[in-house]
Amino acid sequence: MTNIDSFPESADNSNYSQMNQNSEPIENARSSSKSVDIVRFLSSLKEFKQIPSSDLESLAYSSKFSSIDAGEYISIEGDQEGLYGFIIVTGCIAMVKNSVSGKELIVELLQAYDVFGLLLTLAAEKFPYQLSARCLQRTTVLWVPIQLLNNLLKLHPILFKEFTAHLLICLQSSYRISRGLAHDLVEVRIAAVLGALVSKFNVPSIAKKFPTIRFTRKQIADLTGTTPETAIRVTRAMQRDGLIDIKRPGIIGILNLAGLLSLAES
Repeated sequence: MTNIDSFPESADNSNYSQMNQNSEPIENARSSSKSVDIVRFLSSLKEFKQIPSSDLESLAYSSKFSSIDAGEYISIEGDQEGLYGFIIVTGCIAMVKNSVSGKELIVELLQAYDVFGLLLTLAAEKFPYQLSARCLQRTTVLWVPIQLLNNLLKLHPILFKEFTAHLLICLQSSYRISRGLAHDLVEVRIAAVLGALVSKFNVPSIAKKFPTIRFTRKQIADLTGTTPETAIRVTRAMQRDGLIDIKRPGIIGILNLAGLLSLAES
């Protein structure tokens, strides 16, 4: 699991005081460049668009980009909350809940620019992590210090409105995914997950005739708690029924979204 509590929070950190004089201009330049990149990234997010760049600079200075390999966890259910929340820059993360038997239930899927990893840390009291966060592919995140984020929320209450709107969208998506995964029939589970994925991970189709998602059938199997062989069999049947297109490896085209959602509701 990624250790985020050790990230520097200010220029007064002991790591800085140990640098010799010759290295300080170089490190200051790197830090300044990093902060500019982070401010630019934050400003591109819907939730932060109305926040002046000058107010994002202190947040950016103590934030940090980090890359995590597929399959790695960046938080574990039951661990004590750290000092940082996260925003996804690239990649995909599954938020999962563990059952008593040890089985993982996917609660939500997060894509690039998703701030859900910040919302989980904004409670007035600190609790153990209620969900685990597992990377489905190599993922880059921005770690954001929660204390400084809370200071920004006090300066700009509009952030609460944006965060609340985002949380409502996440709850709707989580409901669709969880309802599908709770079903006994694997066809219904896969239809429910595909319906949820297309609403969040849709990318322009080459033909521009139907929405597409960049997920392999092995990933679909992992998301629905089945085997790759079963996922392949079910998706082939869905292709024969005209619901999806799986002719291109790693890309699933949604030919009949209404039919797919109808199957998910069955």
